[in-house]
Amino acid sequence: MQHFLSGYIEGYYGRLFAFEERLGIARKLKQIGASHYLYAPKEDPFHRQEWRKSYPSAWRGGFKNFVAQSRRMGVQVVPGLAPGLSFRYQSRADFNALLRKFGSFAAMGCEEAALLMDDIPVELPKQDTHAFHSLGEAHGLLLQDLWPRLRNLGFRRLWFCPTVYSDYFAPEGVTSSPYLRDLAAFIVPEIEVMWTGRAIVSREYKTEEMSQFKRVVGVAPVIWDNLYANDYCPGKIFLGSFAGRSKSLLKGCRGMMLNPTGLYQTDLFLLDLLGGFLRGFPPQKIWDRTVRTWTIPNEFLKIATFLESPFNRKTPSSGQVQILRQALKPLLWEWKSPLQREWYPYLYSLDADLRLLSRGADKPDEAWIRKKYSPILSRFLVGSAR
Repeated sequence: MQHFLSGYIEGYYGRLFAFEERLGIARKLKQIGASHYLYAPKEDPFHRQEWRKSYPSAWRGGFKNFVAQSRRMGVQVVPGLAPGLSFRYQSRADFNALLRKFGSFAAMGCEEAALLMDDIPVELPKQDTHAFHSLGEAHGLLLQDLWPRLRNLGFRRLWFCPTVYSDYFAPEGVTSSPYLRDLAAFIVPEIEVMWTGRAIVSREYKTEEMSQFKRVVGVAPVIWDNLYANDYCPGKIFLGSFAGRSKSLLKGCRGMMLNPTGLYQTDLFLLDLLGGFLRGFPPQKIWDRTVRTWTIPNEFLKIATFLESPFNRKTPSSGQVQILRQALKPLLWEWKSPLQREWYPYLYSLDADLRLLSRGADKPDEAWIRKKYSPILSRFLVGSAR
């Protein structure tokens, strides 16, 4: 049976870790029994926008050290490149530039690599429409050409994130997607294909969906899980249980990789939840235990439902508002920890939102609203309050 792939994706927009933080994540991966760190931050210019350019010497030294120390902990660092914004599929110069860049990662000690073609148009570039049946065929032929050469460089696995990485990008249905159909002809067992599920941020994953993906693509997917990601809504944070991910997935897919927030302490907390999943524990049980392990005050339990997940639609009743605001006070002003410092802006915003529901003497006036919210939103809120 193949080893279940698991770990952390530094794959979000808007934030970049320092190498010391990456090593801290690797230590947590070792602790929870996870195996991989996928390096693919959208904010690294040499990863995406300027993928043809070489990394600076100082960065290469730091990355090489990160790879070596992580391997000693049993964690494989997987460097990713995302050339899709400007890659020319008929250009040998571009292919050779991509191969050289991957070769530089081999020289830094990497044994696995990732090619990421996410977040680009699903259509072929205009200059390539006469040469390929679809973008899926172009990507498949690129993989067919690239993988043997990477193997010769010493790589033993290639991760691939397709452009159609979710049902969302296949409106005709996964089984009828021209992109996936054409890509499938070129997928071999050493290539791991990543998938976010029915949506870019999926509420749940079902084993039958994994089986359907395998029937279409030829391999079971590695889940790229965006449940806790907040780069698309940076004013919000999601801290609930790792729900909707049944332990049956441990057999139904090739792996589970978490792409969270880029907030260091928060991501360590969330990786503990992933660790519970990997051990087959019920999501709520491991969440309760993790909250206790991190010595988060009990008051957090009263307000946690409002920071649960992107799918939470709960709103407090008028009778709950003051109870919730009382619970927030010690979380804001008495609880002091590195985790609290990361959560403070979100706790503070929750308190402000709750006050909007207040009545009587505590009802906010126009000056308070304009001070707390943007000019655009405050105009709407002031108008609604009148």
